[in-house]
Amino acid sequence: MKKELYILMLLVLTSITYANESKVCQKCHPTIYSEYYDSSHRKASAQNNPIHKAMWDQYPNKEEGYSCAKCHSPSDKELMKTGILKENAIQKEEPISCVYCHSIKDVEDGTSSNKNILSDKKREFFTAQADKKGSTIAEYKTQSSFLGLVIESKNSPYHKIDYNNENFYSGNVCMGCHSHTNNEHGLDITMLDALIDKNDKNTCITCHMPQIQGTKATLQKSKTHAYHGMAGIHNMNKSMGKYIEFSVEMRDKGFVVKILNRANHALFGQAFREGVLNIELQRGKKSINLEPFIFTRVFGKNSKEVMPFVADELIKDTLIYAKKEIIYNQILQTGDKLKLVLGIKRISNRAAKNLNLQDNKEITKIRVLKAQSFEF
Repeated sequence: MKKELYILMLLVLTSITYANESKVCQKCHPTIYSEYYDSSHRKASAQNNPIHKAMWDQYPNKEEGYSCAKCHSPSDKELMKTGILKENAIQKEEPISCVYCHSIKDVEDGTSSNKNILSDKKREFFTAQADKKGSTIAEYKTQSSFLGLVIESKNSPYHKIDYNNENFYSGNVCMGCHSHTNNEHGLDITMLDALIDKNDKNTCITCHMPQIQGTKATLQKSKTHAYHGMAGIHNMNKSMGKYIEFSVEMRDKGFVVKILNRANHALFGQAFREGVLNIELQRGKKSINLEPFIFTRVFGKNSKEVMPFVADELIKDTLIYAKKEIIYNQILQTGDKLKLVLGIKRISNRAAKNLNLQDNKEITKIRVLKAQSFEF
């Protein structure tokens, strides 16, 4: 009886308001909503992301309107119409709502960036579940068990579910925003579509939304669900390390660190992002910290560093693509131990200063992706 009353209350609530779409989703998906609320998606807006706001503040063509909205706050419908950026509840609470992502029907390829094509069907959302692929659209229904004493409900009382959108299985659903963003000179300032192996079975979903313990919904229990906190630079950093392989090769005049990237895209390609490889050499009781290696891209114009959206050249590119070899002149001895720690910064110290964010230590701290030790 309590369950039926809960469903009735939910139906009444959702028929009254759409003011906060994602908050409605919380009623049946509390765990997923909690993860979403701490994710880069919920924090994508200029109101929530200090780096994005600082870059927008320096954007030279504001008369064109807030052109970042289609990816950073597409759920702000007024902004999408007017191009005028304002602080409001949507910018703070759900700039990219649950409803928005689960309504992406297809992705249209574009020269400067891609575009999401949304479904026009209300309360009918896409998702992926392998054992239901090819099934009919799931609708809410109840059925009586033995002698009608117990009533069981199936599917959601709020929305229908379409399990047959291939984009949600291939990971292409992410490519409307997480592909490429070219500036007016054709320079890609995100680099996430730099594919390494087209035959790779891993997708954006399998890597950044892995299956973890916990039910996906309260009405129908499941053992696992897709992590909606978006594993990566903000959350579950070290889980990304399994897609990176280290090896060390001794040489007569030093050693070389080899890095194999299985992520299927370049690492640290986003504008101002920075990867850092720290190496500690332990020789007996003595500890030696070698010079860190920095992975980054520096955008320029007339051979001088400039903001990415006005750059027409790359001054520097030390990213990790499929493979990377870094040579060190330090000669190793028998008994030496090397500890490799690969980390990532949201932006470099240099970029933080350029954006007047040098006092925000959270955005320049190193988040560890992988640590591994070698003994010789």
